[in-house]
Amino acid sequence: MAAPLKARGARAEVSRLLAGVAGERCVNDALLVVSELISNADRHGGGLREFAAGVEDGHLWLEVADHSEVLPESAAHDPLVPGGFGWSLVRRLSADARIRPGTAGDGPGKTIVVSLRLE
Repeated sequence: MAAPLKARGARAEVSRLLAGVAGERCVNDALLVVSELISNADRHGGGLREFAAGVEDGHLWLEVADHSEVLPESAAHDPLVPGGFGWSLVRRLSADARIRPGTAGDGPGKTIVVSLRLE
């Protein structure tokens, strides 16, 4: 995986990867997933450790590693509490979403691996 990027850089990389191979809706979904994964790593995972993306066999794959071993959870719906829908959104928009304990780097953490169908 590559060195950490901020959300803007990661979105730019994914936009470049999807140029000419995915429709507008797919690109928008992918950019939303990238934003959620990176903001969740920053907000809940002790910061982004690594980011990687690629296109293979009709899918965009994303890997986001952070510094926390705490697994993401889908929030219970409470209309009085803002936020908490990021992981649910990622899972809904993705063809597959998995969590690998540990990272390629040193220290504790986890890597979230997501794939989205290119349509």
